[in-house]
Amino acid sequence: MAFVQWCFAQAGRPLPFRTASCSALLGWYRQNRPECVVGDPQPGDIIIYTFSHTGIVESVQGGGFSLGWFDEETRAFHEMERVEEARLAVAVSGGRLVVTAADSGRVLFRFDCSGGKALGIMPDGAGGKAQTRFEDCRWYGGFEFRPNGGKVNVINVVGLDDYVKGVLPYEMSADWPLEALKAQAVCARTYALLPSRHYGTDRFDVCNTDCCQVYRGAGQAGAVSDQAVEETAGIAAFYNGRYAETYYCSSNGGASEAPVNVWGNSQPYLVGKPDPYEELTYIPGYDYTMQYSWSQLTSLLKKQGYAIGTVTSARVSGTTPTGNVAEVTFRDAAGRTVVLTKEACRKVLGTKSMRFTIAGGGSAGWSVNRSGGRLASMDGVYAISGGGRTGLFGGGAVYAITASGTSVLRAPGGAASGGTGITITGAGWGHGVGMSQYGAKAMAEQGYTYEDILLFYYTGITLERISGREAESA
Repeated sequence: MAFVQWCFAQAGRPLPFRTASCSALLGWYRQNRPECVVGDPQPGDIIIYTFSHTGIVESVQGGGFSLGWFDEETRAFHEMERVEEARLAVAVSGGRLVVTAADSGRVLFRFDCSGGKALGIMPDGAGGKAQTRFEDCRWYGGFEFRPNGGKVNVINVVGLDDYVKGVLPYEMSADWPLEALKAQAVCARTYALLPSRHYGTDRFDVCNTDCCQVYRGAGQAGAVSDQAVEETAGIAAFYNGRYAETYYCSSNGGASEAPVNVWGNSQPYLVGKPDPYEELTYIPGYDYTMQYSWSQLTSLLKKQGYAIGTVTSARVSGTTPTGNVAEVTFRDAAGRTVVLTKEACRKVLGTKSMRFTIAGGGSAGWSVNRSGGRLASMDGVYAISGGGRTGLFGGGAVYAITASGTSVLRAPGGAASGGTGITITGAGWGHGVGMSQYGAKAMAEQGYTYEDILLFYYTGITLERISGREAESA
């Protein structure tokens, strides 16, 4: 056995492998993360974090691996051992990490993780750009392994733009117009560079789900999506010299929303505004309808911890300046109320967006000349023109003639569900803050550039080239 600093290598019989539970959690990590301004260098590599079922990594090109460690400050890799096996398994044994040949079980390397050190593994690209297969996905870069009890935390060390290439086709269809993909690439890159809310406790910066950004490695990357990343390499969105919070959603339903009306915080460049572009492209599943009975609503609210009896009415009791839902009020048989505000309206009700109406809620109806009075239905209601002519509304649908044609008006209340519950009708998908991905697609189809798209959805930002280590590792 040869002991080198805080690591040692040993050949011998295989030890029992302890499989770890999978949380399907990935994240992006950097060692040092000060608030960034234009021109400030920062460490540039990123790290992706997950729990592994198997702890097996496999060289896609069929070459071997270098074993060692990553410097905590520079993220540079320091090789300690070279193995020719193309498939390695890593497990925890006695507080150490044990690397074995996955096919034979032969122990190749033992790593002492005292002092918070972590095992680093770098693949041999066999003359090309190295990729490693892990958890049925292909990844660029190297890996860092950290023991976590009987589990192994697996961290993917990868350059910034290789990370963005692994985000882009999972957040936006790789066959969409190039300018839309370029806008998405800038958003993904900028979002990844923001100060992390995860690093302090979890040692990663962003998760791999749509809670942050979906990241699955190199598997779905294509020529056009890679081109979008390469043609915007090093470009990020800034506001007053700091990285902008480039939130985005699938679609906003016709109007974006200010974050103060969703999460309670505000940014001057994230402004709620009508979005005239989404209607110019086909968006599958854009409009949606949901129904809840009173008993289902009662159960739903109680499971969320709200103190309420049997719900008998529900209504949209407040909207934002752009017409998105800001408040929903429920009332039970005893007159007690529960009021949902901001994103809780979407989360609790399970709606696809913040842009919806509630019908059949037992209250609301048709407003009358902004008088504050409301009609429960249009039956028996007459309209009187300026010339004194009258017309009967009752019994049929009510129509409005707009610049784009004729459409049926739906009351925000009424008896659409027969008095047994509510019907929710909405449009869009997501929180509605920042860029609409389908809006970006529509703008690109109309000939707009990625700069045009970003400047529309993020008011007052500038697009600038990042400097320092991020650009070097991109």
